[in-house]
Amino acid sequence: MLTVRPDTSLDPELLAAIVREQGTPTYVYDARILDAGVRRWIEAVGDPSHICYAVKANYNLGVLARLASHGIGFEASTVGEMARTLAAGVQAGRIVLGGVPKPAEAVAEGVRRGLDLVVLQAQHEVEAAVRAGDSLEGPPARVGLRVRPGIRAGAHPSLETGRADAKFGFGPAEIPATWAALAGAKGVEPTTLAFHLGSGLDSFEPYEGAIDVLLGLVQELASAGHRVRELDLGGGLGVAYGGTGTDLEPADLVRIVRERLEGTDLAVRYEPGRSIAARAGTLVTRVLYRRERDGHPALVCDGEFTDFGRYSLYGAQHRIEPLEGTLEGSDTVEVLGPTCESGDKLGTDRPLHGVRPGDLLAVRDVGAYGFVMASNYNARPRPAEILVDDEGWKVVRERETLEDLWRGETVD
Repeated sequence: MLTVRPDTSLDPELLAAIVREQGTPTYVYDARILDAGVRRWIEAVGDPSHICYAVKANYNLGVLARLASHGIGFEASTVGEMARTLAAGVQAGRIVLGGVPKPAEAVAEGVRRGLDLVVLQAQHEVEAAVRAGDSLEGPPARVGLRVRPGIRAGAHPSLETGRADAKFGFGPAEIPATWAALAGAKGVEPTTLAFHLGSGLDSFEPYEGAIDVLLGLVQELASAGHRVRELDLGGGLGVAYGGTGTDLEPADLVRIVRERLEGTDLAVRYEPGRSIAARAGTLVTRVLYRRERDGHPALVCDGEFTDFGRYSLYGAQHRIEPLEGTLEGSDTVEVLGPTCESGDKLGTDRPLHGVRPGDLLAVRDVGAYGFVMASNYNARPRPAEILVDDEGWKVVRERETLEDLWRGETVD
């Protein structure tokens, strides 16, 4: 198991130097930690093509290009994520269009693009794939079906995607007839059964139950003359954000999967996102002022939930460390943002009693589901994104300007 430890490469002096030039709030990603995250998965799985990074976790083009250099694949939830991945220089044959709700046009685009796999999760998507496949010239498009295994798993109810009442995928009873319909179509080839249980998992037990559901379907389809070639097991391995505890190891998951699949010839695909990117990211924000109301001290910062919303959305408590100043005493404070919302918080009960106005704070482990969930609420420009490697650092997304806030709008 990997013991959680403080981020040592994005040190305070480097971060302070970056924001002296770029301002705050600013996201900073360490490419070396991204590399380490990918290598953990490659060492566990063996074949990098069986690893498809979940683009939704962090889709900055610089980040995607760095990850692509390792030879892995990519899982895009939307046509937009697919387009970003292509723009980063990734070939279509290394991209999976994942099993989230999609309009028919998105399914057709995935089939026409010649992606590695298009995962279907509703009847209208199946019909769209068959229609698009009818017009293909050349080999049929590889497609899969997302199964809703009826298993609860995830760090927060909003992140549970495999339970019985989830909006994603087909129920197990729907799979045989749907697979048969795809097998009878000329332009598509069903190859894969997929699931995704949720995000932020802290146990492997849900995977074991879900794999058993898929294996039962594999046997049922085989008895009807249909061969399943591959299982797509999604992602979801959690990160111990608080600074103590352990992260789940990909090698432990792969070992469990291989034990479960022993005696079969099924290929396996994994779709990690958070476990690759989270620890690579730091959000640097500046303290605007301290305030105390009824004995409750707080730091109000220029970073806010429009920049990083995981506490406001999920109650996620990330490490927040001072880059300047010292910690004094044992008192804790809330870390607040400046938007017109009382729920605008980056964290609570943080041991930052000695931090003063003007000091810099580092919100750690924000490389996944950070900037990608940012918004322009209160007409605030989104932050800059910086990528650091052994050669130094570079801007991989410029801070938005005020004019960017109304780009494309008209007053006529």
